[in-house]
Amino acid sequence: MTHAPLTRRGVGAVGAALALAGCFTSTADFATDAEAFIADRVAEELQVDFVEVTCDEPEAQDVGTRFACTATDADGGSWVFDNEITDDNEFTVNVDRRPPP
Repeated sequence: MTHAPLTRRGVGAVGAALALAGCFTSTADFATDAEAFIADRVAEELQVDFVEVTCDEPEAQDVGTRFACTATDADGGSWVFDNEITDDNEFTVNVDRRPPP
């Protein structure tokens, strides 16, 4: 099953794209905001309870820059997210890998 990115503007079915827009002054802001966004909004959309979320700091704030996040769900499953900066102060979160069923 292919998963599309999750978007904040119009969240549809699970696997739709979730984008977060905010005011990011550093690459660390992207990582911190992505962690909170995945723990709250993405978890809600995927109907998963994440107990830990950790994101890499992007190398730059340029559009097209990718950065990864990992999460552990309440059952101990490991999730991987591939995120991309899509505009000034905006990124999308994509489910790259889910735990096996």
